[in-house]
Order: sequence, then structure tokens, then C-alpha cells
Amino acid sequence: MTLRRYAPSALLLVLLLLRWLLPAAAIEAVYSRGFFVAFRSVWDYTLPLLPIPLFYVFWLAVILFLALSLVRWKKARKAGRPAWKPLGVRLWNAVALLICVFLLAWGFNYGRLPAEEQIGFERYQPTLEELRTRVHTEAAELAQLRSRISSDTSALEATTLPTDLESRVRALMQDAFTQHGYPAPGKPRARQLKPQGILLRWSTAGVYWPWAGEANIDAGLYHLQKPAVMAHEFAHAYGIGGEGACTFWAWLGGKEAQDPYLAYAFKLAYWRQIAGRLRQAEPDAYTTWRAKNLDPGIRNDLAAIYANGAKYQDIAPVVRDLTYDAYLRTQGVHGGIANYGTVVQMVEGYRRKE
Repeated sequence: MTLRRYAPSALLLVLLLLRWLLPAAAIEAVYSRGFFVAFRSVWDYTLPLLPIPLFYVFWLAVILFLALSLVRWKKARKAGRPAWKPLGVRLWNAVALLICVFLLAWGFNYGRLPAEEQIGFERYQPTLEELRTRVHTEAAELAQLRSRISSDTSALEATTLPTDLESRVRALMQDAFTQHGYPAPGKPRARQLKPQGILLRWSTAGVYWPWAGEANIDAGLYHLQKPAVMAHEFAHAYGIGGEGACTFWAWLGGKEAQDPYLAYAFKLAYWRQIAGRLRQAEPDAYTTWRAKNLDPGIRNDLAAIYANGAKYQDIAPVVRDLTYDAYLRTQGVHGGIANYGTVVQMVEGYRRKE
């Protein structure tokens, strides 16, 4: 009985030691390209085949476990038996097991080799002039892509979003990984969670839930945002931990899109990243250029994105940022939540390699 009580703690200790002591090359070879690939190849053809997101199933199981624990605690108190210590042990063991599942099912991927080291490029921070040129050039390319979708300058309608978005984006990501020498095992799902705003109200557009092995995006996202966010979460599903790296992989997948809508949506997502940086660097000059030169249709699409985002006011954004920043730093993600911004350095470094 004693062994059973401490088994979760012992397993957790072993896994944590392995996570922090194993070199990145070993994690890459043994876990990310070995165990995880085998797990992904099997898991995706089991519970993820259910018609409902496993995100809901997970939280239902947590609620049922807590309710059962409370019932046991009350029964023990009525019977005059010790109640608090067994409850504490039960809850701790549950938490330890959840962390163990997290590490085994996905978490070790945080320790793998960086993508730039495996693909063969160096991150590059563009100068202000280079950034300005990139923003202006890609704005012109965006206008051309958009003209292939509609000649109307009104914001694009949601009906232009492909109905088979999940399968199309997954195929793009699979191609991106395999073309760069990475495994793309299984058939991970990307679910749209409802009610709308369930993630957006926590300043989150999507989430990969390792206990379910599924990518998730908020159903309330504006339709033009869904492809890039879904691709980001698919990158997590294929074993990428860093946030900036996932957005980089989403860019890699999206730049090969042949469908005009998807090509436009992906390029718009990255353009917003670099345009935001340019706006911070020279706000007045950027505002003047935007008013004079940015295609009216793109401006209307951006306005629609902002208006949609305004529907979902954040709940405790400071708590969310502090918590997630601490989580990322604990996993060894450099810069914590600021890691999202490294995508520009990765994309521009990759482009210089090309």
C-alpha cells in the first residue's frame, strides 16, 4: 500500500530528472523522433476519433474526480476516520500523475534541439530599413492575393473560409515538417471550442492540450485568423514546444498554400507581426504610409479582425500572463511569454538562408 501511495511521486521525480539532465540531442533522438512519434501514431486513432473535443472530456473527468474525492472525504469524517491526510495524498497523487502524463505524452518536446539548428539557419534581427521594406513589399503581395479572392474592398465574408479547414491546414503542416526532415506522425485533430470566447477571454486564441493530444482553437476567432492559429497548434501537436517556433512552422506551412484564401490568411498573419513592430518603431511614419498605401480591402479586413476581438474582453489578463510566463520559463522556453516574438527573427533568418 505504501509503494502504491508513493509510486506517482517516484515516477514524477524520475521523469523530471530525465527532463532536466538529458541533453537536447538525446531528447531529440530518443523522445521527439522516437517515443513521441510512436505515441502520436497510435493515439490519434483511438479517443480522438470521438465526435467531441477531448478538452471537454478531460475537464469532465477532473470534475468527477474532485466530486468523488469530496464524497469520500465526507464519508471518512462521518465514520470518524482520518479525512484530511488521505484527501491530500489522493489529490497530490492525481496532480503527480497528470504531470507524468504531460511529460510522457508531450512535455519532453520542450527540451529538443532548436529548429534553426536542425534546419541549418541562424536567427536574424532585421534592421529598421529592412523591416520597413518587408512590410511595404508584403503589403503589395497581400493586395495581389486578396484580389484573387474578391474585387470587393469590403471585409471578406466568412463564407470564403474553406469548409475543410482542418484537413487542409494539417496537410500543409505535414508537408512543411517532412520537407524539412521532421517526422509528422499520426493524424492529430484541431477542434474549434465553444462557446465562442472560451479561450479568447483568457487572451488565448488556441491551445494544444497534451492530456488529450488535440489542438484547439477558439470558435470565436475571426475567420481570417483561424488558419494561422490552427497551424500554430498543429505545430505543437507535431512536437514543437516553443511558441515562436510554432508560429514559424505555421509560416512555413502557410507559404506553400495554393488556395488563394489560405495563402492570404497566412501571409496576413505574419504581416501583422512585422507591421506591429514597424508601428512601434516609427508610429507616425507607419500611420501615414498605412493611410496612403495599404489596400482598402486589407484595411477593412484588419478592422473586422479588431472589431471581432473587441467582443471578447479579457478575464484577468495580468494573472494569465504571469501564470503562462512562469510556465514557459519553467519548461526552459527562453524569454517566457516574450518567446512569441521570436518568430520574426526565425522567419527572416530562414529567408537569409534561402
